[in-house]
Amino acid sequence: MSIVGSHKGSVEIRDPIHGPISVSREEIEIVDSPYVQRLRGIKQLGFAELAFPGATHNRYSHSLGAFYLAGRAFDRIFKDFDWKDTEERESFRFILRMGALLHDSGHGPLSHAIEQAMPLKKDVVGHSEFPDQQASHEDYTEAILLKSSLTEKLQKVFSKQMPQKVAALIRCENSNPEFFKAGKSNLNIFPLLSALISGELDVDRMDYMVRDSLYCGIPYGHFDRDWILSNLTFLEKDSSVFLALDARAMYAFEDFLLSRYHLYLMVYLHHKSVIYDEMLFQFLKSSASDTRLPSSVEDYLQVDDYWLRSRLRQTQNPWAKRIIEQKPYKMLLEIHSEQNEEAKTYADDLERKLKDANINYFRSSSTGLLSRYAQAGAKVQSNPIYAVYRDPRFLSSHKPGTTHELLSQATELFQRYRNSRIIDRVYAERDLG
Repeated sequence: MSIVGSHKGSVEIRDPIHGPISVSREEIEIVDSPYVQRLRGIKQLGFAELAFPGATHNRYSHSLGAFYLAGRAFDRIFKDFDWKDTEERESFRFILRMGALLHDSGHGPLSHAIEQAMPLKKDVVGHSEFPDQQASHEDYTEAILLKSSLTEKLQKVFSKQMPQKVAALIRCENSNPEFFKAGKSNLNIFPLLSALISGELDVDRMDYMVRDSLYCGIPYGHFDRDWILSNLTFLEKDSSVFLALDARAMYAFEDFLLSRYHLYLMVYLHHKSVIYDEMLFQFLKSSASDTRLPSSVEDYLQVDDYWLRSRLRQTQNPWAKRIIEQKPYKMLLEIHSEQNEEAKTYADDLERKLKDANINYFRSSSTGLLSRYAQAGAKVQSNPIYAVYRDPRFLSSHKPGTTHELLSQATELFQRYRNSRIIDRVYAERDLG
């Protein structure tokens, strides 16, 4: 991904997925900041490249892709919105694009296992309801937005309240009702903007699904992105504005859900990624004093894949040596089921045999879920998404004649895939022989 030209103070960045991405003069100052550039050194899929050699793309390119799609979604959704003026529209467009660009800014290197090495939350963000609570990558993102040199840059380039507004979007919690009042009717547009950053139809997923499938060299993850984007709209309800999808794009939405589901099962939960994540977790657990991440967000700038790999190479820790020398535990068993007791019994039997043979082993259980909506007894999301029926030829199968309903009620797919897909695996230091 490279900058290829500029005009009227903006620049164009070439992306293999989206083509030229236009970045304004104001936005390029944030893109060029060290907190965004750090993401060049963090692979998007961590250890997945050991199974898919092409999967060496980074979180920087993904963040730019989400940033681009945020602008595209905004333009489509709000094309008929009654803004107070052009300045107000541009301000909220900047907020959404910055939320998409910075949503991964606090992410650690290689895998989520690195969170084992993170300090206490209160040391990162400066406060915590629970004193002994460990920080997460979301906490680093919040600290980067609210208490770093990037905070001052966001305030200088955009507005004093920009860091707080972007943090609220990424956190999906808004403590200041006035932050997101918009339009001549003074409507709360936070639910819509937040759903585009983190939700069932967010720009994060719309980018990483296509990007990851391309670099992994697989068909899973492709969906009709253009049709979904062209059918995004908004629904005004109780003085708030919610994200909505025209019902004519329902099949495209179902395909989107299934594509992501299969991508998880085939790539993100691949057996090689799982065992390397587990070995990294064991390394971090056994070498806590040597691998503790810095609580200072300025020092965190140095933490990327190279930082972690250098520590893996410098130690004689056996887990580190296995990772560097690519000598993982062997997978002896893999069972895909829906909490099948017979399958569990088979894994239990193998586990007993390994214990009796005094062979070191791991047993992992990974869960694939179609959607949070699909879980039995799932609560309505705080920022729900709706299906709207604008064409009288399209009717709700549940409530004929209605103009809108929750997206989770507009398709039977959630009901069909309400059960989690469980992948039970047993890895051992060696075969039973």
